[in-house]
Amino acid sequence: MRIKTISLMLAILLLTACTPAENTSPGAEPEGEPTMNQLPTGEATPEQPAKPSYPRDVPDISHLTSMELVRSMTAGWNLGNTLDAHWRAAPWKNLQSPKDQETLWGNPVTTRAMIDFIRESGFDTVRIPVTWYIFTGSAPDYHIDERMLDRVQEIVDIVIDNGMFCILNIHHDDYLTGGSWENGWLRLYGDDEPLSLDEKAELRLRFTRLWEQISDRFQEYDEYLIFEGINEPMTSTLQKQTVETWAEQSAFLNELLQDFIDTVRAGGGVNPDRHLMVTPYYASVGMDVNDKEGRIAGFIDIEAGTLRVSDPRDRLIVSLHYYEPWGFVTAPSDSPYFSPVFDLSVSSVSWNLNQVLSIIETYFTKNGIPVIMGETGALHREMENGQSNEAERVKWAEMYVSGLKKLGVPVIIWDDGGAFELLDRQALAWVYPDLAAALVEAAK
Repeated sequence: MRIKTISLMLAILLLTACTPAENTSPGAEPEGEPTMNQLPTGEATPEQPAKPSYPRDVPDISHLTSMELVRSMTAGWNLGNTLDAHWRAAPWKNLQSPKDQETLWGNPVTTRAMIDFIRESGFDTVRIPVTWYIFTGSAPDYHIDERMLDRVQEIVDIVIDNGMFCILNIHHDDYLTGGSWENGWLRLYGDDEPLSLDEKAELRLRFTRLWEQISDRFQEYDEYLIFEGINEPMTSTLQKQTVETWAEQSAFLNELLQDFIDTVRAGGGVNPDRHLMVTPYYASVGMDVNDKEGRIAGFIDIEAGTLRVSDPRDRLIVSLHYYEPWGFVTAPSDSPYFSPVFDLSVSSVSWNLNQVLSIIETYFTKNGIPVIMGETGALHREMENGQSNEAERVKWAEMYVSGLKKLGVPVIIWDDGGAFELLDRQALAWVYPDLAAALVEAAK
């Protein structure tokens, strides 16, 4: 549809054009001249405890189904543009440690006080996006530098210590190219034709190797730790989507997702029982309930009402990202669909909002498929009177977040420290306290 087409085009333009300080697109990356050079992986590493040492007192949730688990979750927060930051410019070639990566896009090093504050404010979930390729060695082992695993574990432990749910993923490892640069490695389609069988086999090997190492490191963590296979899988170089390209990418994505499931399930500790999140193309199944784009059908067997991947443990959760209604949350101010106020009489607000809720209910929750809204948000803007639009975003949270919660879908707000900033990570204060409070209240 016209609204969706414009939305997707603008989202892609924003993704490739903004800088960390002016980030107006979820998970957007700074522009620059990237390098594919990688850091040397560390050889001597400190020994890690065989089991997590968190001294928390939390309910045993090992018996919960995935649907029961997501329904028990309330408000969530993304540690965005932090461990998922990665290089794309010459001045950023000298990363020496994972903490250098954390601060690459302008955010401070993550601290226990930061996560404590999130928990004290009423949030019970933290999603930790991680970009791994900078600290990953070459084929065939694709060894993750132990320093990276150590640092990720430190942050996971802080979240788990607080008795919170923690979601850990593979985030910006996607292959991107433009001009004279390229970075990342994970893609679903070639530049102008499907990937060869050999290319697919190598991508599946690398993907599997990463999840073998990640799941092995965290095997003794209980079900409060959730693994998310891929963030927003897509092919950025593909200029035109057709029925054939949708089918090809969907099929290969499902192979990767099945590899993720099978790899974790074959691991030790809690991994055979861990709740796992699987993601459709671009973390969205589109905006058309009639599935004219073929995206829902590529991810779900519509007649059977089941996912196209399977899990022997039946503990799969769908990860969706809908920054909607687009006309209000991210549309440029010169767009004919832009609405500076959250007004349901504006078609680009009410239509998009209702479509998202309808799709999730029709294809997921009615079929017993649990969903987590892994990312969403609404941009900060100044109103015509010069005032903040926080009051309008509070209305958005009250309607959108509570609407999702009524469907049993918890929401994890995107916070990148930029245009989607919610927490001042230095001062440990909410930049928009009314919005933070509204998110917590709407998620109850």
